Amino acid sequence: MFHQRKCYSLQRLSFSIYRSVKSLSTRQRTQCTCLNSFDTKKSENEYLKISFPQKNRLQSIYGNRELKWGLPSVNTLRSQPRRATQKTLGGLYTHPLQNKMTGISFREYSSSTSTVGESLTHWTAKLEDAGVPESRLSAEHITAHVMGMSRRKLLENLRASVSEELYSELDRLMTCRLVRMPVQYIIGEWDFHNITLKMRPPVFIPRPETESLVEKALEHLQSISAPKVLEIGCGSGAISLSLLKCMNELQCVAVDQSKHAVSLTKENAKHLKLDGRLVVLEGKVTLEKFPALPYQKFDLIVSNPPYVLRKDLMEVGPEIMIFEDMRALDGGKDGLNTIKPILLHCQHLLPSGRSILMEVDPCHRYLIPAWLKTQKSKLEISSVIQDFNGKDRFIEFTKI
Repeated sequence: MFHQRKCYSLQRLSFSIYRSVKSLSTRQRTQCTCLNSFDTKKSENEYLKISFPQKNRLQSIYGNRELKWGLPSVNTLRSQPRRATQKTLGGLYTHPLQNKMTGISFREYSSSTSTVGESLTHWTAKLEDAGVPESRLSAEHITAHVMGMSRRKLLENLRASVSEELYSELDRLMTCRLVRMPVQYIIGEWDFHNITLKMRPPVFIPRPETESLVEKALEHLQSISAPKVLEIGCGSGAISLSLLKCMNELQCVAVDQSKHAVSLTKENAKHLKLDGRLVVLEGKVTLEKFPALPYQKFDLIVSNPPYVLRKDLMEVGPEIMIFEDMRALDGGKDGLNTIKPILLHCQHLLPSGRSILMEVDPCHRYLIPAWLKTQKSKLEISSVIQDFNGKDRFIEFTKI
């Protein structure tokens, strides 16, 4: 359930959007596609009425009650199902940012800066003023993307000039960052392990710590001839494609419940010319069902499932809450809603002695062993691996 205090906070943010966008110049609004849907000619009361295609989808949830643009009442959020709540929050998964925005005090952002260094200084200050985390890093990544060079090369060419055309594009993309769109979505790609992946919302953005899961998987696979790997919850395809890039004889099957994730994984596989050794399937793993697979047994199963505890979900930043698919994070009350079905089904997909590698919450190393005993599972925890922050982030399960 959504915490009441957090809901009130989100409501205040949603009502600040209209005022914030109205203070932007016409040029700034038209430069950023995620702001195009705002009509500042309307009065505030008129604008707060719902004005996007979600209305028909939400009507079945709310009946004849009047739909309001932005966030509903706290009581509505607390009483309705989680999925309905997410739809109410403005189409977290598919709709452009026209529902929530941080309370930014917008000013004119046009600048006469003419060099890369001056531009970085200018935009870092603007992002910091807006409370955007890692402001300097964000400015560097976006500027490097606009300039068509790596971030390292950008920092070596701080005196390079920025043309009016390039600065106009930079202005547009920085406006998106000001409203907390993740850098990965803004530039449309991101480096992970040994590959560069295309990125777009609402597909889950791979985190740096997950690269450790790839390294551990490679250790397991080195001694196996023509191995077969199953990945559950593939997102953008980061884990499977990294493994395929490193091992020429590897065959992978990747599964995800999101059609957007399945589509992006296929696109990334084709772009990296790895689609010939990857099967991508859309399907949800529950206690009652499991997707049909092309192979009966696998040499290794890897997964970065939804494992965030429900109580921790409301602590995530707006970059995640507004733009990313929250289903890729929500692990239920104890964070094990998806982990338990994966373990129960996957123990039958492994030969004896083979393993499951899974990314988890640090508390799960204490919760899972007792649960496994109650299930009389054929799996045992063979190792717990820490991430680069020293947290118990990965568990290796081995079939007895």
